[in-house]
Amino acid sequence: MDCRQWLDIKQYEFLLNWFMRRQQQVGLAELDEPYSYDGYSRYDQLYQQLVKDAQIAYLERFSELAPPIVFTNLFHLAELELAGKRPKLKIPKTLQ
Repeated sequence: MDCRQWLDIKQYEFLLNWFMRRQQQVGLAELDEPYSYDGYSRYDQLYQQLVKDAQIAYLERFSELAPPIVFTNLFHLAELELAGKRPKLKIPKTLQ
């Protein structure tokens, strides 16, 4: 899902860059464990902490809250960006 419908370009870029920087700092890509769905793996714990930290950083920067789905989507988009697997985004007709 493209979450740019909820954010302007500055907010979108801020969060994407924030997640990319923090994922590199904590070494998320270097984790040698399977992903978990129970919330107890190191990956899950890092994900939860980074999303909480991102919400605080976003609130401090823009003085407003964003929908929770934005943080989840941009967290995973940052993972793809860092792995070199960016999904194709549809360009709105107003920009063509």
